[in-house]
Amino acid sequence: MDSQRQEGNMKDKPGILKKLNNKNITLVLVIIAIVIFYRSFNRHYLTANNIMTILNSASVFGTLAVGLTLLFISGQIDLSPASVGCFSGVFITLILGDGASGLAWPVALLVTLGVGAVSGLVVAFFVNILNISAFITTIAMASVYQGLARHFSNTMTLPVRNQSYWGVGASIGVIPIPFLIMIALYIIYGVILARTKFGRRIYICGGNPSAARLAGINTKKMHTILFINNGAVAALAGALLAARMRSAGYTSVLGNEIDAITAVILGGVAFTGGRGTMLGSFIGMMLLSTFKNGLIGLSLPTYAQIIAQGAILVLALSVDFLRERSQEKALKARA
Repeated sequence: MDSQRQEGNMKDKPGILKKLNNKNITLVLVIIAIVIFYRSFNRHYLTANNIMTILNSASVFGTLAVGLTLLFISGQIDLSPASVGCFSGVFITLILGDGASGLAWPVALLVTLGVGAVSGLVVAFFVNILNISAFITTIAMASVYQGLARHFSNTMTLPVRNQSYWGVGASIGVIPIPFLIMIALYIIYGVILARTKFGRRIYICGGNPSAARLAGINTKKMHTILFINNGAVAALAGALLAARMRSAGYTSVLGNEIDAITAVILGGVAFTGGRGTMLGSFIGMMLLSTFKNGLIGLSLPTYAQIIAQGAILVLALSVDFLRERSQEKALKARA
């Protein structure tokens, strides 16, 4: 059945692209409706300051969503990126020093990305070599990196004393530099997914692992690369947040992993693998960011905001499940 799906994907590519475009257009229309709705209740919703707030929020979990999109499409999952981001923010703050005693910020950033990549390699070892599920492994690693972040920060918020690094978190007009960096990542990985052999292999690994192995694709190697990439991207998210906030704490990125997963699923990436696009994830991320910001503007109680965000995730997962079941029925009917 999976091989039939792959063959169908090859034959019906224009139709699938059309459906993807229609889904993305629908999501964009939902974003417009959300903006209009919130603007009618809050006249400050579209002010420059609030737009910057929306983009700043999006740049954190949106960056996490980049790595998770690739992993989800390949059929894997990672629940530790926010904890890796917390540790990375603390780590880069410490090695930067005050600009005279620490590393230059470009070097510090590269070292931090390397630390994130190692975290992904550790996950890949447990998943691919010891055959422990990614779900369990990444929950455990999230605890490890939370503990490390607490230890090295001494449970305090650390100031970024290297002023030259502040510019990385600055803004150009209302657009934060971290948001522009995030956009660059979506474009780069979007091209990789859509235009390269490596990108096609990611889809095959998630959509039909058996066919991938028969085709000579080393699925474990592919997943290792994607886990390493996810760790590095998570480290980048934490480092960029430290630059913007000019400080880092052991909980600074926590909670953003749930938003990232929600955005990815909202954007049409299959939780079970084999389907999705970077463009869809980006639109899902912007939808979630505008929605969350509007809830704050409505002055709803915190518990109501949390319930609403959880409801969106449940809705996204339900839609994904129903979509998968519909496709399975269509394939059976065709057979």
